[in-house]
Amino acid sequence: MKKITRRLYTKSVMLGMAFLVGMALVVGLFVTANSRAAATPYFQAGDDKFETTNNGETYHNFSASKIPANFFGPGSQEYSGLVPLVGVPLPGEGDVDTVIHRNQDVDVPGSTTITMSALSLKSINPITVTYTGGATESWNVQVGLSDFKASTGTMSIESGGTFDSSLKVWPKFTFTRIPDGATKVLDTGGSGLTANAAQSTSASNEVEPGPEPVATIAPCPVVIGDFESRFNSGTTLAATSSSSCAPVTLTSNNSPWVICTGGGFCIPRPITEAELLAAHNASPPGTKKKVIAAKPIAIQ
Repeated sequence: MKKITRRLYTKSVMLGMAFLVGMALVVGLFVTANSRAAATPYFQAGDDKFETTNNGETYHNFSASKIPANFFGPGSQEYSGLVPLVGVPLPGEGDVDTVIHRNQDVDVPGSTTITMSALSLKSINPITVTYTGGATESWNVQVGLSDFKASTGTMSIESGGTFDSSLKVWPKFTFTRIPDGATKVLDTGGSGLTANAAQSTSASNEVEPGPEPVATIAPCPVVIGDFESRFNSGTTLAATSSSSCAPVTLTSNNSPWVICTGGGFCIPRPITEAELLAAHNASPPGTKKKVIAAKPIAIQ
């Protein structure tokens, strides 16, 4: 009897120990799985917001896509200047003037398509337009996004704490003459047409309607193949439905990212996206006022 009792007792103890060992293995696997998951960041699709400083590092250069003669009015000379830009805050967004949306969730390392969903910039100083005979005019410049084409690209997020991005931006330029408010609009995502609307204010402060938009020569070079190709500088197209402007292709390489407070994808310091003829120096939200601004570039 003692032998049987001893055997049953021993068997129960062994079964209990086996159960505990099994549970320990399950818990160990669970902890290991969680540790691996924690070591692999996962970022949901979302917005990255930026503030554009006024230190002259953000600009658009019209030298390769010159604004042709007579664009601003009869007798206006060709314009090919570099225009330094600064951010204009979006409504309800503090100092934020640029928003880029990550369209897909990302397991790092991984990639997602991106879309610039908001852009609001203006020239730091007015540009000077010269006319035949020497007369000059001052025009302010505002930059937004095309009404016709989406500005899209890709972002690759690396596990080492850096990301690369490439973004094709189709800007819309609105030129406003000082002091009468006459405007010219160039939407590079459209057909390359421009529109003008002269505005004047009477003594009663009522704004008189301007003339209907008129087509002019598109200030864009002839495209060879597609927009990835090089194109002939200095050549312009007649303003027809087949004409188009090339996008500004902004790229950023080895820019840093961190995990935000509370999780998520964050860019911790200003980044500069640049191509040959345009650049965008942008800061994360809340940092614009802390960035030491260089003296704005004077427009010649």
